[in-house]
Amino acid sequence: MMKKHIHFLIAGCLLCSAAFAQNNIKGNKEVSEGNKAYDKGDMKSAAALYQKSLDMNPNNEAARINLALAQGKLQEVDKSAKNFDVALKNTKNNPALNATLNYDKGVSLSKAKKYEDAIKSYENALRINPEDQNTRENLQKAINELKQQQQQQNKQNQNKQNQQQQKQDNKQQDKNKQEQQKQ
Repeated sequence: MMKKHIHFLIAGCLLCSAAFAQNNIKGNKEVSEGNKAYDKGDMKSAAALYQKSLDMNPNNEAARINLALAQGKLQEVDKSAKNFDVALKNTKNNPALNATLNYDKGVSLSKAKKYEDAIKSYENALRINPEDQNTRENLQKAINELKQQQQQQNKQNQNKQNQQQQKQDNKQQDKNKQEQQKQ
């Protein structure tokens, strides 16, 4: 029984020292503070803290990923996508993380109604993890939204063409009336 306690004590000390070492890495304090702000819903503060961490240590992938997530919530989609892309490049040897990053990037892009790019991200995630039902469902939603968006755009274009044709017809009618009045 005593040996079990000692093993747990040693394991606990190792975990504590690993956590302490992790916190001593440049920028991890800011990531921790950013996480607290994120959890409270203060995305601006969270993003600023994650950015501060990246300024101190550009290789801090936790800061980059969390920054991308916070930027997505702030509707800073272009910045978010850029940070997701850097994180994807830097973590290409971790397929599970890449699937998650592609999924999160897709969510961010979908919220901004950038459905074509979102679809690409979801497809990338499914190439890595084809069993992910959430990604599959979000992909289908993005496809449906893109179709609806394209239909609305086509309808608007048709309405514009109709209005332009109506203006031309009205001008021609006015011109014809003027010519008839001259005669």
